Amino acid sequence: MKKVLTLLAIMMILTGCSKEYWVWNKKEIDKEPGVRSYVNYLQKEMPERKAFKLIDIAEGKQMVVVSTGTNKLELEVVDVEILDDETIVTVREVEADSEEINPYILIGLERKNGKLTVVNEEGEKYEIGF
Repeated sequence: MKKVLTLLAIMMILTGCSKEYWVWNKKEIDKEPGVRSYVNYLQKEMPERKAFKLIDIAEGKQMVVVSTGTNKLELEVVDVEILDDETIVTVREVEADSEEINPYILIGLERKNGKLTVVNEEGEKYEIGF
């Protein structure tokens, strides 16, 4: 009986530990015109812009577009930490020879608290996009 209760407690804890984010497939960018417009702007007008922008998308969710500012790096999500007054997105900058002019990653947020900060693994902050 004790094993069953322990197993149930573990299952309940794990059920509550879902990810607070997802990485969106770039091939589906046309489904969100605001995201597509900003990405096109980055590629054509601001190829050296290392920044992020938070965009409202469908179903009350939000998308963070993070760009590297150089085609020598690509991005991976390391973590999204939601605090009481701040949401921190940590990305890994991976050396690569990207085909994109200004490589970017699309990070969907399940929720966000307070201000949004995007940093790399070394703690360097990304600028807020416009």
